[in-house]
Amino acid sequence: MDDKVTVLDVEKTSERSARGRPRSERVHQAILQATVDVLGAVGYNSTTIEAIAARAGVGKKTIYRWWSSKAELVLEALAIITEKRVPFPDTGSLKEDLLAYFESSFAGLQAKSGTALSGLAAEAQLDPKFAREFQRSFIVPRKEGLVTLLKKGVERGELTSGIDLDVLGDLIYGAKWYRFLLYPAPLDSAFAREITEIILRLKD
Repeated sequence: MDDKVTVLDVEKTSERSARGRPRSERVHQAILQATVDVLGAVGYNSTTIEAIAARAGVGKKTIYRWWSSKAELVLEALAIITEKRVPFPDTGSLKEDLLAYFESSFAGLQAKSGTALSGLAAEAQLDPKFAREFQRSFIVPRKEGLVTLLKKGVERGELTSGIDLDVLGDLIYGAKWYRFLLYPAPLDSAFAREITEIILRLKD
């Protein structure tokens, strides 16, 4: 939300079931872009549906017809932007793939998108229904992308073939989220290299 990537750059948006009349794709994109813009300006806690509606040039009723809450709307916008900003690289080297992934991931967490993500994580602790949607549309797809990256490392002989990649993915995300949400230590290139070196030691 601090760079030039916009929702309008993303050609394919997530599939969602509309409530009420069919949504206009132009209005849909305008609302998502307005959400990104408002988040970038004021952060998650100060973002309001009123501000998003005003920036998108629509009424609040239009937004509430398609999204039940601010958290649900922010989640869709964040999922689209994260897919664009934090891809899972395929350089042919597990080390380079991991370092590139950590670089883009850490940068996103320290930008305005990071404040939005921490806000959504807090919402998920309070709302079980939203927690399930957060997991389904954001957490699980990102975890699957990371596991695929690790699997390619196994296929190239860079990781032991007997390792549980699902658990390894949990450990990587756990370390990242621990520093992001709780522990006062930086998400920086040194931390990325340390995690990567530990992973690369897991060979036959």
